[in-house]
Parts: sequence; C-alpha cells; structure tokens
Amino acid sequence: MAITPKKIKLAAGDNTLSVEWSDGHVSAYPYRFLRDKCPCATCTDAAPPPATEFSPFPILGVKPLKPESAELVGRYAVQIHWSDNHSSGIYAFEYLRELCPCAECMAQRAVSAGGPP
Repeated sequence: MAITPKKIKLAAGDNTLSVEWSDGHVSAYPYRFLRDKCPCATCTDAAPPPATEFSPFPILGVKPLKPESAELVGRYAVQIHWSDNHSSGIYAFEYLRELCPCAECMAQRAVSAGGPP
C-alpha cells in the first residue's frame, strides 16, 4: 500500500512545509530545501541555485522565498507556487517522502545506499 499524506501544511512561522503521512511519520521541509529540489524540467536541467537562505526581510523590494500557495494535483502530487514566480514543479508524494530531511529518513537512505547508518 502506498504511503500518502494525511495532512499538508504550509507553516509560515517556521518556513517549512509539513506533511503528516498515512504511516504516522511527519516530515518538515524547509522552503529553500524544497525550492532547490524542484523536480521540473527547467530546474533539473539547470545548474542548482546556491543553497543559501534568503533574508526574512525584504531587501530593495525582493520578497523572501516562500510558497505563495499550493494545490493538490490529482491524488499523487502537490504543486507549489513560489514567491520567485516559479510554479512548474509538481512534487509527487513519493518524491516528497524520498526527500524527507529528518535524521531517521537520512539514516535509512544511507543504509540503503550501502553507507554507514
């Protein structure tokens, strides 16, 4: 049985997208991390943007990076509309789960890849 989100929440206060999964696991994705992992063709064919945090304060009219909105795509993905006007990335639930940045998931991926736990 596929693991699917029970709840998806954009948490503005801590700059994360939180997902509560059907198996009880909870993932918290920092906005910058998710934007850098955009799965669209434009982003995956381009050099990755620098992994730096944007200032939470507008500088000369530049808005901080954050989702402006998000919407479900069928029963398999979520599309995020970012403040940098990018919105072509569709994050499949399976892809989101594979990206989970928590220590437990990172350790599982390391073991699966043959590295130390």
